[in-house]
Amino acid sequence: MIRSTFLFAILLFTLMSGAAAEETSGATGIVSPGIDADLVVVRVSGDPITEKQVLNAISEMARQENLTLEQSRQRNSILFDRAIENLITVSLSRMKMREMNIAVSDAEVEAQMRQTAQSFPSPEAFQKALADQGLTETGLRNNIREIIRMQKFADESSKDAAPVTEAEIEKFYAGNRDKFALPERARVAHILLQIPPNATAAQKEEIRKKLEGIRVEIAAETITFADAAAKYSQDAKTAANGGEIGLMTRDNLPKPLADAVFNTKPGTVSPALESQSGYHILKALELLPAGQAALEEVKPALRQSLEQSAKQAARQKFIEQLKAKASIEYFMTSEEFAKRHQ
Repeated sequence: MIRSTFLFAILLFTLMSGAAAEETSGATGIVSPGIDADLVVVRVSGDPITEKQVLNAISEMARQENLTLEQSRQRNSILFDRAIENLITVSLSRMKMREMNIAVSDAEVEAQMRQTAQSFPSPEAFQKALADQGLTETGLRNNIREIIRMQKFADESSKDAAPVTEAEIEKFYAGNRDKFALPERARVAHILLQIPPNATAAQKEEIRKKLEGIRVEIAAETITFADAAAKYSQDAKTAANGGEIGLMTRDNLPKPLADAVFNTKPGTVSPALESQSGYHILKALELLPAGQAALEEVKPALRQSLEQSAKQAARQKFIEQLKAKASIEYFMTSEEFAKRHQ
C-alpha cells in the first residue's frame, strides 16, 4: 500500500506535539543564518512550523527509509517537501482536534500503559527501554495520550468511508490474480537433535548416528514419526505436535532440506540432514502444487485491506479539505533549507 502522509503524521504528531506552542511563538519568517534562532519555515493559520521541527521530521523519515549513501548525504533536499507536507498535516490535525475537543480518559491511557509494560519480559527491561529512549513513565503516558487522541481523530476523519462491497472484492481479485499466486508448498514435520556449541566432529557424528537410529525405528514401524518426535525431538515448539512445522515453501528451507522434502513422495522420511539448528530427519506430510489462492481463502484479508484503503482515502480527503480552508504561508524553499544544512 502507498505510504500515507496522514498515517505518517500520527508518528510525527507524537514527536512534535506541543512543540509549536513552546517554540518561536514570536517568529515571523527567515532571519539571517548567523542568528541563533529556530526559524519559522511555514505558518499554518498562524501555527508555526519551525526549522528544528523540519529537521526532526526529516531525521525520522530517513530512519524509516532505505536510503542509499548518496541519498543520505542529500536527505535534507530530498525529504524536505514531504516533511513539510507531513508537518502541515500535523498542524491542521492538532487544530481540528482542539476544535472537536477529542477527550482521552485516564483509564484508556493506563490500559495502554499496562499493555506496553507487559510487552517487555520484566519491569526492569521496561524501565531500561524507557531510559534508553530518554523517557520517564510520565512522558510515556503523555505520548500514549496523544497517540490515542490521534487515533480517535483518524477514526473520526474516516467515518464517511464507503463500506466495501462483495462486487469490489471480486473485481479486485479478478484484476489482480498475480497477487494471489501460490508457490509449491509442503506440510512438513521434523525431528531435531541439536548440536552443542563447539561440538567436535566425533560428537556431531554420534548425534547423527542417534538420529539415523530413530529413523530406522520409524522405518521398521516400531514407533510412529509423531511419537518419535514427541519422544526425541529437541524442538520444543513442534515436538508435542508430532514434529509438524506447517506449510513451507522451498525458500523457507535450506536447500538440502528443501530437496529432501520436495523431491520425494509424501510420507518419505529423509536421512539425517544438518542445518544451523542441528541434525534433522524430515517428512513431507503433504505436497501442494503451485496454484492460485481461491477467492474465499483470501476474502477476509482482502476485505480488510480494501477497507483500510477506503478509510485512508477518506482521511486524505478530510485533510485536503482542511488544507483548502487554511492559510498556509511558506518562508523557506527546499534549496534554501538544504543550503543551510549541508
